[in-house]
Amino acid sequence: MNIEEQKSFYDKYWSTNKFINSLQLRRCVKILEYFTVVKRKIRKPLILDLGSGDGRLTAFLGQFGMTDAVELSQQAVDNANELYPHVNFQQGDALAFNFKDKTYHVIVSQEVLEHIEDKSKYINVCYNVLKPQGYLILTTPNKNVLDHMTDGKTWSDQPIELPISKQELKKILRQQNFKILKYESIVMNFGNKGYYKLINHRYAVAIFKKIGLAKFRESVLSKLGYGLHHCILAQKQ
Repeated sequence: MNIEEQKSFYDKYWSTNKFINSLQLRRCVKILEYFTVVKRKIRKPLILDLGSGDGRLTAFLGQFGMTDAVELSQQAVDNANELYPHVNFQQGDALAFNFKDKTYHVIVSQEVLEHIEDKSKYINVCYNVLKPQGYLILTTPNKNVLDHMTDGKTWSDQPIELPISKQELKKILRQQNFKILKYESIVMNFGNKGYYKLINHRYAVAIFKKIGLAKFRESVLSKLGYGLHHCILAQKQ
């Protein structure tokens, strides 16, 4: 699907209000947790939300520093600029947008990478736009989990859906000279095929809960990459 067809899809997608679901909330909480790390080090960060969607998370980030956002859908940009005037929302393709190099202290990229075919180019854009030692906060679906779900292939109906594995994600980030400060995966117990069926079996989950180790189990599985979404805090080198 070409870029114009994608724009048309997302204009229609963002033409109606959408309530935040529990998965989106979990991702937002993790992004803000990582953003807290940045805020402790940089008092007035310059922020870019790359692929800002309807702008609700962007608007909150805009309370902590000057914030710009780039989103493919003009419909989403128009709505967001009207609702959240303290943020500068602009329409554009992240891979072709005329960014100035070394502009931002932090880039937030929530659920965008899976919709990009040339992932290395996208991460390179992030690298170039960040100031030296700048931070990238990124979430994206976990291919390994989706591959072990009965309905994983139909998880989303968006034009391009190309999730990647933990190993692939880390490799791309390191190739583009990012240092990974934190990797976690969130939202457990979604895989139900192959060995995931054993790991996420309701009896196994119940046993860990009964002996008081539910949080320990989730913490271990999170770091090993068994959650539905990858969450990354990385720093430009």
